[in-house]
Amino acid sequence: MKTATKIDYRESHTYAAKGTEYERHYETQAWDRFLWSREREILLKILATYFAGRDVHLLDFACGTGRITRFLEDRVATSTGVDISDSMLAVAGQKLKRTEIIEADITVDNILQPRQFNLITAFRFFLNAEPELRSAAIETLADLLTGDGTLVFNNHHNLGSPWIKLLHARHRQKNTEGIFNVMRIEQMKDLVESAGLEIVEFYPVGFFHPPKIPVWYRLNRVIDNVACRFKCLSRFSENPVVVCRKRKK
Repeated sequence: MKTATKIDYRESHTYAAKGTEYERHYETQAWDRFLWSREREILLKILATYFAGRDVHLLDFACGTGRITRFLEDRVATSTGVDISDSMLAVAGQKLKRTEIIEADITVDNILQPRQFNLITAFRFFLNAEPELRSAAIETLADLLTGDGTLVFNNHHNLGSPWIKLLHARHRQKNTEGIFNVMRIEQMKDLVESAGLEIVEFYPVGFFHPPKIPVWYRLNRVIDNVACRFKCLSRFSENPVVVCRKRKK
């Protein structure tokens, strides 16, 4: 059996057309638009729960085309987005109005120090990053987080999801040279704890995504609303979002 080709995630988003391709993906893929609608709700809940009456100083790590940053920039006091892809940041620059945009790899050279942020977001990053990069990133972000700050990130291929298990098994069978990243909830916890953080809240997102079968948006809303009421079902969500804070000593 052939082994999967190793890809450096740092380099995977740096080609010239990546920003346009990524932006188009969210305009055309119904499932990702649904997940984004749920993520927006969760971000608003986090602001209301952890930042009521407080100024928010945002760092959107691996901000890409600015999807998360754009949603939050008018709701925070200061907004900073960092990414290594100039093609992604070129798209972000067209939509972001009051965000400081920085092209840098802060996992190698943390040019943001000694600044700190009380809200750090990192969406669609940790799943795809190789283990060494995951560790470097979480440690860097923990250093940039204030003592009472909050780190929010997602895992859009949770292996606990039956649909992701099916897709992963099919991929391994048919495309042994390709990459299909998955991440377990336990791995999310281990990653967070390795940087002196802890998960304080867990938001399950996306329960019904049968491969190649389009599902009515409102049906997915109903399924998610019902499934989220039962904690025992959380592990089966496809795209969990976690809220992390510094572990109390």
